[in-house]
Amino acid sequence: MKKARRVIVAVAAVLLFAQAELAARKPDAATAVDSRREQSAPGKGWPNHLRFLTGPNGGQWFMMGDPIAGVLGRHVLPTTSRMGGGMTNIAGLNAKRGDIGFSLTCFLGAAQSGEKEYREIVTDNAVLLATVYPQVLYFLLRKDFADKHGIDSVETLLRKNIPVRFASLKPGTASEFIINLLLKYGYDTSFAELREQGWTLAFNNYAETADNFVAGDIDCFAYTAGTAVPLILTMEQHTGVVVLPVDQKVLDLLQQKFKTHTFTIDPGVYKSVPNPVKTLGDYTCLLIRKDLPDDLVFAVAKALWENKKAIADVVVDFNALSPDTALPQGLPAHPGAQAFWHNLAKNQP
Repeated sequence: MKKARRVIVAVAAVLLFAQAELAARKPDAATAVDSRREQSAPGKGWPNHLRFLTGPNGGQWFMMGDPIAGVLGRHVLPTTSRMGGGMTNIAGLNAKRGDIGFSLTCFLGAAQSGEKEYREIVTDNAVLLATVYPQVLYFLLRKDFADKHGIDSVETLLRKNIPVRFASLKPGTASEFIINLLLKYGYDTSFAELREQGWTLAFNNYAETADNFVAGDIDCFAYTAGTAVPLILTMEQHTGVVVLPVDQKVLDLLQQKFKTHTFTIDPGVYKSVPNPVKTLGDYTCLLIRKDLPDDLVFAVAKALWENKKAIADVVVDFNALSPDTALPQGLPAHPGAQAFWHNLAKNQP
């Protein structure tokens, strides 16, 4: 039976992410060459091409890599996309291994928090291009496990002295970072302490972890994603799922310290959410190198805005991009981005 369920989920995952896999196999050079016809003349100080850093294979950031590279290639400069992660993308921009990349705004908040452990998050050359859409933390527990142990929140899961087979995404990803943040500053624990308590920890990609969850090989899968996640919808078709809420006092504490947010997962999106579930969240953002010319960054923002629908056709959450929320207060943004979004907001009807 387990084998049959694995096959079902594997097939579903392949269908869900086929478009992203095809994008990954497409040669970068082909994307750049095919798109040059519509580009305007490069400005002074512009590079020859742009390198776009996305996320782990199978995730929403990864899925948007090809359409965003295509948009920028047609309207700005030849652009290639490559896999990355929320933390590693910041390092890539600072080291000039990339020019634009997905991340979370909480990385910038952590860098500004004054906490010693986050001084390694160097943002000297990584600033906001735009905040795009909410990034929600999903603490998914198998329903049979939750019912057996009487678990109805993240706090009860962490406080019960029971072994848990836990999985998330790999270190360096936004998911792993924000869960570490939640554990240490929200619940005064850590992965190391949970391991001593008997937890088994695994860090893998989306599709394999979902497969293991459905097959009953793990009990808990925690990661961040958008507001309507195809992978969760697929998992719900094959096993019972409980989405655990995060305690309000923890949400308030983290928001004050790290500029995170509280999100409510409302009923109607997932069948496993019959009542509103409050959880930790943040915002997916696009970061860009601070040392790129203002007019280039203005052109990048303009191309993304004017072609929002094409990107949202791949990941619907990109529809949330708006001049009203693109540049939150208190976080560093590129002058070229500020010029575009402020001008757009000013001239909107």
